[in-house]
Amino acid sequence: MNSAPLSLPIVQPAFVLLFAVTPDAMTRHTPMPTGLQTLPDALAESYRSRLDAMQQRLLGEPYLQARRLTRSAVGRLPLPDDQGAPSHADVHLVIHKSGAAVWEVWLQPPPQALDVARWVAWLDMDDPDSLARYIWRTLRPTLTGQGNDPEMMLPLAVLRCASCTLDELLESSGHALVKLLHRDVSDERFKASFVQQELAADFCRREHGLSLVARNGAIDVHAQATDTDDSPLPRNTLPLLVTLELLCLERAVLRSFLNRFAQGVYGTTEDLVQLRRDIFDGLEEYYGTLAKTHGYTAEATALGESLFGINDLFDSVGNDSKR
Repeated sequence: MNSAPLSLPIVQPAFVLLFAVTPDAMTRHTPMPTGLQTLPDALAESYRSRLDAMQQRLLGEPYLQARRLTRSAVGRLPLPDDQGAPSHADVHLVIHKSGAAVWEVWLQPPPQALDVARWVAWLDMDDPDSLARYIWRTLRPTLTGQGNDPEMMLPLAVLRCASCTLDELLESSGHALVKLLHRDVSDERFKASFVQQELAADFCRREHGLSLVARNGAIDVHAQATDTDDSPLPRNTLPLLVTLELLCLERAVLRSFLNRFAQGVYGTTEDLVQLRRDIFDGLEEYYGTLAKTHGYTAEATALGESLFGINDLFDSVGNDSKR
């Protein structure tokens, strides 16, 4: 006897798209897009204060006071009308001391059935008509031809489901969540063993939560969500977001050093000494700050450093700097 198909749960989705760019890319092109609406002052201040407070909690007051990161509200981008899709994108910019930056784009569609195929299509940077590609073209309108992609695009998907437990959500939609995690646009199903393996990598410590990071994305699930916070992201998601920001920035910093090496070895002793100083300064997060995190964020950091190729890039920079 066949069991009846499980109905898709209704969730409140939110997405944060992180577009990382190298210092060279930030200086080579006009950094600020045009045609955006001004973000409400209260919203912009809430964004800065919430993220600064979480950054201070995770990384300490000295890091915050050093102002290695600056945050600014860029504006609100109206999006094409599409039922069930977000009506606008709130754009923020996080700039590292080195000049590397992350365009941080917040999207909040209305509550809807858990439709992963549709969401993955929104996030598909290979599709010129996707929502993600539309947003990127707006952010970087001067980029044409080859090299018009960010150093890295990482989406964080946040799902709040008040009507079901985590076990119920995984039973009905575990395979779909793994599809979302990997931004898999194919119609092929994953093996059950692979789905179980990916879900078992959960590092969330909340009883009804699920946090996963993969090479192409991250998800944070809040089952039986009862929070009354009307912010697009629950407070419990902010540690993961801050960690992903730093990882994206560090990848962009590392890539910038490799680009400098590719352009030729610095000729004088003073040039080499300055380069070493730049490397240690630009990679302070990698050398020490991120290593001081603990628990939830430490696991996310370790996963990200491996999955996003940061460890390999770091080794390459270290080897090249010794030549």
